Amino acid sequence: MRWLTVKAVFFDIDGTLLTDHRTVSKSTILAINQLKARGILVGLATGRDPRFILQYMASLGLDMAVAYNGQYVFTRDEVVFSQPIEKEDIDKMIAYAEKFQRDLSFGTALGVVGSGIMSMGTGNFAYRFSRMVPEVCAGFVNFIFNHIIRIVRPQNKGSFNHLITQPIYQMMLLTMEKEAQRLAEYFPQLTFTRSSPYATDIICKGNSKLIGIKRLGDFYHFSTDEVMVFGDSNNDIEMLGEVRYSVAMKNGTKQAKQVASYITDTNNKDGIYKGLRHFNLVEEQNV
Repeated sequence: MRWLTVKAVFFDIDGTLLTDHRTVSKSTILAINQLKARGILVGLATGRDPRFILQYMASLGLDMAVAYNGQYVFTRDEVVFSQPIEKEDIDKMIAYAEKFQRDLSFGTALGVVGSGIMSMGTGNFAYRFSRMVPEVCAGFVNFIFNHIIRIVRPQNKGSFNHLITQPIYQMMLLTMEKEAQRLAEYFPQLTFTRSSPYATDIICKGNSKLIGIKRLGDFYHFSTDEVMVFGDSNNDIEMLGEVRYSVAMKNGTKQAKQVASYITDTNNKDGIYKGLRHFNLVEEQNV
């Protein structure tokens, strides 16, 4: 069997590493173990927070992670890079959210705090529900979140002053894509990226999953020509398009699949194992 020159493999989490039931499939676990046995570094590249990521790093024995879309990069032993958002930009985004009644969450090193609606939206039921709703209905669902559920789970504005005493690495705003595009013009120093049709992740200009992977490459001495990535969302597009070996999940967005080197099966049907098998990075297994 001819092996590729791959020194590191990165997985997105939602819709990629995890099935729609929020579990890691047996085939994925076995594949990761094979990669590690071959001396290949294995990590995560996600918009999720470090605390959420650590549970999978521990259970799967992973080496490294790109959190908050590149704002916070770490290994099992140390933080390689972190860049908090400037307080002035945070204050302006809070003012915008309050004026237009948009829920806003804040990503700290210890987790995500803020919007009760978005916290509810990361739960297992809400996740499975969002996967079933057609993207064309995203506007209607977003309206329900912002104008109906918000009455039951209002944004706790009183906590803002406490929250922003901590470094904030990412903000998450409950908003549609068109509104996020307009916001990008008002905040040229920030990047607005999406892994969900209902919300946008807000980070500093110049950071991304790809840049986070490059920072880990400098740390571990590998290049993007020696990296394989797996993803499914629009915030994966840059890394899928610019690393040498990229795999989009069948359940991924149209844009993500357009730029990937290969399209594998879905996150529910052993997509990670099948993608690694396609590139001969793992041995055949009974799944």
